[in-house]
Amino acid sequence: MSFEYFSTGKKPNAFRLKKFTVFFSDEKCLKTINEILDEDGKILNFPGIAEDEQWKSKQRVRIFEDVRYEAQFHCIDNDRTLMLWLIQPSGWYWVDEDGFGFTGDSSIMLYSVIDSCGRFESEFKLFSIDNNRYCNDFEPYLA
Repeated sequence: MSFEYFSTGKKPNAFRLKKFTVFFSDEKCLKTINEILDEDGKILNFPGIAEDEQWKSKQRVRIFEDVRYEAQFHCIDNDRTLMLWLIQPSGWYWVDEDGFGFTGDSSIMLYSVIDSCGRFESEFKLFSIDNNRYCNDFEPYLA
């Protein structure tokens, strides 16, 4: 996979693939990232999505089985990695350099856990909408 790696100056580090960015907490996550994302951001062995009215009512963009905006990977332990997947950016994402284009869209992020063989343990579930977090199970692992 070819990518442009850049340091954020602190954790998490990041790399850019074409039009999306991947953040990762530890270089151990790179193996997992290479196993589940192709160069275009397609999520391999896509596990599906647990649909939830909390985020479905705020969804404005079509969901594809790839990373369009951003993904984060956090090592939970030696065998598992948490993937956070931004399926819809906030309305600020669309603003141009002149300040036009803002929409009222909410930022929607889903999560799933990946095992050491690159298999998803469950379908993607709601992690957060804007600044409201609905899953706090992984707090110790988030940088």
